[in-house]
Amino acid sequence: MKNARAGALIAAMALAANVRAADRPFRVMAFGNSFYENSVPWFQPTMFATAGEAMEITTRIGPGWQVWMHMNAHFYDNPAGGRDELASGKWDAVIIHHFGSHPLLKDNVRDSVWHNQESWGEKRDVSDFGASAFIIDEFLKARPDDGKVFLYVSWPGIPGAGEFTKRVRDETEASLKAQGVDRDEILKKVKERKATLEELTPLLASYDYAAEWLAPYEPKPEEPFTSQHAHSRDYAWKLMDLLKERFPKLWKEGRLAQIPTGDVFLALDQKMRAGAVPGITNIGFYSRDGGHVRAGLPRYTLAATTFAVMFRQHPKALDAAVYNNIENYRNENMNKLPGRIGSGYIHFPDCGELLEITPERKAIVDDTIWDVVTGHPHTGVTAER
Repeated sequence: MKNARAGALIAAMALAANVRAADRPFRVMAFGNSFYENSVPWFQPTMFATAGEAMEITTRIGPGWQVWMHMNAHFYDNPAGGRDELASGKWDAVIIHHFGSHPLLKDNVRDSVWHNQESWGEKRDVSDFGASAFIIDEFLKARPDDGKVFLYVSWPGIPGAGEFTKRVRDETEASLKAQGVDRDEILKKVKERKATLEELTPLLASYDYAAEWLAPYEPKPEEPFTSQHAHSRDYAWKLMDLLKERFPKLWKEGRLAQIPTGDVFLALDQKMRAGAVPGITNIGFYSRDGGHVRAGLPRYTLAATTFAVMFRQHPKALDAAVYNNIENYRNENMNKLPGRIGSGYIHFPDCGELLEITPERKAIVDDTIWDVVTGHPHTGVTAER
């Protein structure tokens, strides 16, 4: 197994080493949570190099973090981690991952968020639009004429997945208690207990992705931290419309774009249901736990969509090998890859069973991504680039 891991890592690094690098890599700072981590940004410099694009990336990722949390943590509380870095001017682009529902789409100005949090002493807009615009403004202070901004989109979770996961963990806890297992060991095992693919299959098979993705966003202003369908096309497109209106020059110059993962998933779901993707019946089988996606083809899809928007290229040029070996997802291997500035972390249990990237599946995914990206109102990408 040790030799297999080493071989997988060496092969992945060789992919990048065999491609001539640009005079200076395209440098990206990304703000997100585990849904963005699912794209495995630390793999991307290796894979993007196989298509001739040199890239370096640093990430600011927190579990379940929304945009306002990054604004607070990396611009107010610890400016060295975000504000000062962007002020250096060495970053060519920022990626901002929206993760709505709690902060609302726009106009949520407050002096604190949690009920037990002390007041900031000033009011801040914690909405996705307000916090995203704040980060963009900070970035543009250093790169007003050429800095690029990419909005990475979340996708809807599978209804009932949370309840199913809780039931699995409750049953695991009861079983361990009956066996007389030590309490600390029970807590550890229950925390890491993930439903298997076999256990999840009925839930995945019944997932109506289109119903969730195409549902209308429903804010509840009277409950400022409550809304429905914030991980929907309606929400993602409305957020992008607000940003295009707020930064018209950026949009006009092709420096503001959405990474439309949710729309790519919809197009793939339609093809899967039509029997056009070998061995995959619907997009539900991309899922690991009802939210996060599996290693292999699903995570490649997210990264390839990022590539298509960022570099305005058809992803068929990419060699997906680094995404196609489960051993590469182990942190001790992933953190040896080139192009990563700072450390990265993958929660390995979230990878699940690798969904293989076969040549036929890759070709279908690549063409689907390109069709979506070049026909999308918020990418600015055309078939002519």
